[in-house]
Amino acid sequence: MKKVIAGLLCLGSITALAQDKRVKFINEPPEPAAVVTAHLEQTRNGDTVYLYEPFSGDTAMGIVKNHRFQMRMPMQKGGSMYIMQIGHVAEKDAAVVYLEDGKMDIKGKGRNFDDATFSGAPYVKEWQEVSKLTDPFTGDGKLLAALQKKYGEARAIGDEEACDTILKEAGVVDKRMKDRLKEWMTKNPNSGVCGYIMTVYFGRDRQFFDSMYNKLGDHAKSQRILMRHKYPGKVDPLGVTLSIGEGAAVNIPGKIANGAAAPDFEIPDVSGKIVKLSDFKGKYVFIDFWASWCGPCLRKIPEVKKLQEKYKDKNLVFVGVSLDSKREGWEKAIAKYELNWVNVSHLRGWGEPVSAKFGVKAIPSNVLIDPDGKVVANDLSDETLMKLLEEKLK
Repeated sequence: MKKVIAGLLCLGSITALAQDKRVKFINEPPEPAAVVTAHLEQTRNGDTVYLYEPFSGDTAMGIVKNHRFQMRMPMQKGGSMYIMQIGHVAEKDAAVVYLEDGKMDIKGKGRNFDDATFSGAPYVKEWQEVSKLTDPFTGDGKLLAALQKKYGEARAIGDEEACDTILKEAGVVDKRMKDRLKEWMTKNPNSGVCGYIMTVYFGRDRQFFDSMYNKLGDHAKSQRILMRHKYPGKVDPLGVTLSIGEGAAVNIPGKIANGAAAPDFEIPDVSGKIVKLSDFKGKYVFIDFWASWCGPCLRKIPEVKKLQEKYKDKNLVFVGVSLDSKREGWEKAIAKYELNWVNVSHLRGWGEPVSAKFGVKAIPSNVLIDPDGKVVANDLSDETLMKLLEEKLK
């Protein structure tokens, strides 16, 4: 089963993970637990199979004997996403699965999870249905992957017209996929898999997230993956170390709570001048985390520009923190989209220290800071931001 999510696998090899102090190998976990059994006819006997939850580092292990293995993972906190990997080798020997209390049985004629069948507790069938909707090798998932590749190629040669066309097409496909996911959640409101859909596909759409959350059943609401997003720090620690794309690994804390002091920072603008958050003390500051290669970020630019135009004479500063790693792409995007606010970046990609300070794990993302340097809110939708600014800048 080729359900490998790149964002999760970016956490690095299982060998590196095992050196992390957060990893906890579990031998005899108490119930409730997910019990995974597998019979893959060509799996190499003696191989170690790992099952781990990337956010927390919780890990279980099994050994292949007679082409079979079994693992148990405790589920006291509820269901979440796990990576299951055979040995330390190729990405094709890994699968991303949703697990909660109950059994999962895997059967296949190959040596890995390709073309294997998954059965067991009701959540297994639900996960298979959602995996099919988002599969990067079929349907809209395949189309989005192809468009992403075309976008990268167009970006590399500076074909801005082609980039715009591809982004528009991708936007249509992305909306169609999300509409299907919304329909699935409406039909299965008590499934724990809803937590995966909401956090991965709608985590920054706070208005939809809150609306959908209120429609979920108690079982769906109680799963670890959703609780962790809804109540940061209460289910699992906030911090997680990531190494994604270009740039050094950065320890990324959780989002800064509303009302807490925003961390000061120093970062060069496009001309090389050092900009500090403290330079804007006494003003509202809207920080937009983006990158020239981020399609969703570019699609949000017109709305941000409308807000800037509306409040240009008010006590408000717009700051764009780019997660670009190449100056040429950053500068071209600033010029093309006429981004006439404060544009800053260390050009370290995902190693950008300012985004790490604010707990940014994905883009687009944003934060609004008040004149006293305190966080008003994180990841505001366009509509919510508009309402807040109307309230604060009367």
